[in-house]
Amino acid sequence: MIRIGAVEQEMRSMIADDVLVTRLQLLIVMAKAYLKGYPLGRYRRQAIYRNARFVFYEAVIRTNGPLPKVSENQVSQKRPGVIKKMDHLFLQRAQLLAVMLNAFIDGKSEGNFRSRAMAENVDHICEYLSDRLQLGDAQFLKVA
Repeated sequence: MIRIGAVEQEMRSMIADDVLVTRLQLLIVMAKAYLKGYPLGRYRRQAIYRNARFVFYEAVIRTNGPLPKVSENQVSQKRPGVIKKMDHLFLQRAQLLAVMLNAFIDGKSEGNFRSRAMAENVDHICEYLSDRLQLGDAQFLKVA
């Protein structure tokens, strides 16, 4: 019998980046639901507000924090600043999504142009997150 799941030797404790990405993914799901016209109840509004606030402030902290130092023998030395710039843009897009969702749940931001802007922002964030996932690393895809 083949067992699919987390291997005990590869398990690790959660870090702050895991929590940020998980909450950002939840915001993306809620944003897509809003864009498709699903109703916003009181509980969903509270969840969007709390998660958007968390994502915004965590992204601000990471954006304004010190940049990680790159040693001379690392592979990324060939293209300095590229990874840092992409991470910085990703964090700014996460902040923008949080601000957009807060405006939408407060009813301050209506219109087709703003909805398209949010959809484009969500697409960019999803593209960045999916680029970090390599299909060879995803063991859960080997289930079927």
